[in-house]
Amino acid sequence: MLTTTENKILSPEQFEQLFFEYQPRLLRFAVRFVDEPIAEDIVQNCFLRLWNKREQTALTNIQGLLFMMVRNECLNELKHCYVTGTVSLDDLMEQAGAEQLYWQDMAPNADAVLMGKELQMLVNEAMNYMSDKTREIFVMSRQQGLKPKEIAEKTGITRQAVEKHINSALATLEKHLPKNLLWVVAYMAIQMLYR
Repeated sequence: MLTTTENKILSPEQFEQLFFEYQPRLLRFAVRFVDEPIAEDIVQNCFLRLWNKREQTALTNIQGLLFMMVRNECLNELKHCYVTGTVSLDDLMEQAGAEQLYWQDMAPNADAVLMGKELQMLVNEAMNYMSDKTREIFVMSRQQGLKPKEIAEKTGITRQAVEKHINSALATLEKHLPKNLLWVVAYMAIQMLYR
């Protein structure tokens, strides 16, 4: 585990320690989204960006920062592949559906559990602003892991209507979650809409 010193700038030794400690886990995390060669590039680029910004990077929670950087880059890669047509919607759904929030990839610790509970509480509060039908579809998608097609079959509405409810749920979350948690909405959009 990285030990912080009085020096607030990441030292070469600390960076090397970070790389050897987190690179394998970051790579395992990234291959949930993208093929291994792309995942390797993404992880390498994230470490390079961290090194280049070492003077502006606080030494607290670098683990979380690294996982967030890798996750965001993987999501950007998936969106790019979908937009350019190099992956189909079905492929994108399979890859995006495999993700877990970054703290779930780590061994459970008190901070991760607390963060997960706080996030769930905020999402639950935001759900109070959803219509009953939108909330029902959100729960079926997010908590039960059903695909839009399966939700449509269970509820007797079209897949397009399901997607409309999911988009409404995401808009509600975006409106009611704190701005620093809007990445959660992006994550949920990929997970729920692209299954």
